[in-house]
Amino acid sequence: MHRLPILLTLLAAGAALATEPRVMVYQLNGAMHCLEREVAAPETAADFLRAQGVAVLGAERRMIPLEGEAPCGAPTGEANVLTVAAADWTAFTNEHPDAAGYGLWVFDADTVEVYQYDGSLQCGLGEPIPLTRMAAELEAAGIAVQASRKSDDGLAHIAVCGASTGTINAFTIARASLADARRLGFRLLITPEITQQIKATPSREAASQQAPAAGADAPPPKPIPLLW
Repeated sequence: MHRLPILLTLLAAGAALATEPRVMVYQLNGAMHCLEREVAAPETAADFLRAQGVAVLGAERRMIPLEGEAPCGAPTGEANVLTVAAADWTAFTNEHPDAAGYGLWVFDADTVEVYQYDGSLQCGLGEPIPLTRMAAELEAAGIAVQASRKSDDGLAHIAVCGASTGTINAFTIARASLADARRLGFRLLITPEITQQIKATPSREAASQQAPAAGADAPPPKPIPLLW
């Protein structure tokens, strides 16, 4: 007779979890090129966050889309990706500003930007390749170009005639076409906006609510060790 109320309570709790706002976070699992070493499993990462009071709704191993060949000792890009309750994550990052080495998983967009340098060189040297010519190269390979723009690589370049200007041709394509674009020599463009999103910092509103009163000494953040 008592099983029905218990079952209804469990169902209600499950429905609440299903509709609760959530975010996806990740941490590299410690795998490195050319090195055999123990790595953290997704469930280990999940248990770690659960112990900090964060509700973990899912855990899996995925790959970060790193660029190019990596040397021995560099991370492979394997990561533990966890789906967590958004409210718990905000509380956790308020208490631990470094987010314990976790970042927000922002690599699931339907589209990505890829780029190549346009060939322009300082002092007017080099012949800049037009956007239309590179776009035609992508289209010829069956890669639909949804948008294109001139930009720069965001790096500092030595000021000398003949050095790169840093100017790039950037193209928005479907994520499913990324591998094909890479085979043509295009690289994934990680913009400052994406980099900012990856940083798992608490919201300003939540941070202001947690701010100590004027004149009070702020308690030091609790250190959280990395899993590797």
